[in-house]
Amino acid sequence: MTAFNVRLTFHGNLAFFLKRKPAQLERCLTERTSVKDVIEACGVPHPEVDLILVNARPVDFSRVLESESSLEVFPIESEPVTSFTEHRLQTHKIAKFVADGHLGKLVRNLRLLGIDVNYDRDADDRMLVKVSSEEERALLTRDRRLLMHAGVRHGRYLRSQNPLEQTVEVLHRFNLASEVTPFTRCLLCNALLEPAEKKNIISQLEPLTKIYYDQFRRCPQCGQIYWSGSHFDKLQRRIETILSRAAVPIRQRSPVL
Repeated sequence: MTAFNVRLTFHGNLAFFLKRKPAQLERCLTERTSVKDVIEACGVPHPEVDLILVNARPVDFSRVLESESSLEVFPIESEPVTSFTEHRLQTHKIAKFVADGHLGKLVRNLRLLGIDVNYDRDADDRMLVKVSSEEERALLTRDRRLLMHAGVRHGRYLRSQNPLEQTVEVLHRFNLASEVTPFTRCLLCNALLEPAEKKNIISQLEPLTKIYYDQFRRCPQCGQIYWSGSHFDKLQRRIETILSRAAVPIRQRSPVL
């Protein structure tokens, strides 16, 4: 078929993926191509795109381009195009996640806040995509190509390499303020903690812990025991720092870690 040009304008923070300003590109196509493929060929993963206009009309990722076109591509955080709210492509609030193996510190922060995160540091890309799809979890990663996989419906490419800043990113992107329940989830395996009577776990406690602490929680999955020991204040300060930066109200601290 006759070659044709496609002009793309990437709005808002999507310029991050292009490493250039203004965020405008032109592509010459020689065959019919889906909107998803054109956008991702520019380096922008589809889970980062919330609205696409082709010649000023909203379309989804499956729209096929076959003649000269003008595309406007908007991010999830975009506010200006309020007239197309019914054509948004992403779910703005998600509370379940799967994280790739390089994000262990982020995972610990999110679990500390009570957020549900599936994590296996040895999971390969195929398994991450499978878990994301089958369990309807948003994929958290710094692997741009992984986020472009057709099997990934929702996700986030983390801009920062700092775990604290990454945590704030996730809280903002997925509107998690109402999901924050600190000290309710196992930091090791993600299960929700349950109260544990001291008499039932006393054989597992260190001598000083037996003397000075009376309230405990236990993970029903891996058996890990938690209490408000000397580490509690440090973790509480971390939570307060994260929530302060994310502008999330800080709830009353839990009596037992």
